[in-house]
Amino acid sequence: MNKLYSFILLSTLLVGCGGGGSETSTAVPVPVAPAAPVPVANQPAVTKFSLEENNHKEAGVLIESTAQNTSEVVVPDGFILNSERSFTLKITRSEDDNQPAYLSLCSDYQQLSDRSYSINYDSCLLRTSLSDESFEAVITVTNNTVGLVAALWFMNGSKEPIIRDWQL
Repeated sequence: MNKLYSFILLSTLLVGCGGGGSETSTAVPVPVAPAAPVPVANQPAVTKFSLEENNHKEAGVLIESTAQNTSEVVVPDGFILNSERSFTLKITRSEDDNQPAYLSLCSDYQQLSDRSYSINYDSCLLRTSLSDESFEAVITVTNNTVGLVAALWFMNGSKEPIIRDWQL
């Protein structure tokens, strides 16, 4: 008899807790706002950026060849085929901007019509914190890299980031 009461009680609890009727609930997706582009119009010009190519070689004279296959190709002395280029990045900060900052140097970016930038931070070649007045680094990129953008973010958030781009 005790087992019968336990069975009835357990069945009642399961029936009472189950189901949910025909009421449906639809999850409303919360729109995610895209990251706002960073304006550059009102930036202070107190930090200086420079990006200079190392061992820059000017294009030589076009060499005509009558080779029909690769074994007939003649390569001139001194010809170097490089698939990469190297640049020296220098950043000099003034006292106004000499506060802890974070630097991102990226290769995938677009300048928008309002002169702000859309930067793919997954394409960054360099990410580092800056605390000194000057910073220098050698950056190596492949020949198909068409431009670089540097974004200097201030850690305390009191200033807008400083953004500078270069066409290579």
